[in-house]
Amino acid sequence: MDRILGLGAVFLAIPVGVASWSFGVGTPKSPGPGFWPFLIALCIAGLGASLALRPDPTFRPPSGEASRRWSFGVALASLALFILVLEPLGYLVTTFGLLVVQLRWVEGRSRQTTLLIAGIAALVSFALFRVVLKVPLPVGIVPVPRGW
Repeated sequence: MDRILGLGAVFLAIPVGVASWSFGVGTPKSPGPGFWPFLIALCIAGLGASLALRPDPTFRPPSGEASRRWSFGVALASLALFILVLEPLGYLVTTFGLLVVQLRWVEGRSRQTTLLIAGIAALVSFALFRVVLKVPLPVGIVPVPRGW
């Protein structure tokens, strides 16, 4: 299972790295909007490769392995879909959707909790990146006020 998880992380990191690079990485002194996502993708790929090449020999899968695999598959699929629809739908919509899927179907949270956390997290992270850090995020289909 460690090898599968490690390879999954590597294969997930590749499109994230490519998408980050397309946003513009910049330099360490003058980072572009894709700098941190690219750095994170490199870390994920490195850790995934490490796990795939040297799995834990003492690992024993817990009971309920089938449901964990399903949750893992949903998590990976939702992240891949996030990458595909980020530009056309925009940051707010895709982040909200990703968090809804992760909280509801991967973590099993209630509908009310899921919607509340996803909405607040999407808005706060958008404001943090867009207003405070001045990172140009894709707006997509949601009209954003000027100055944001």
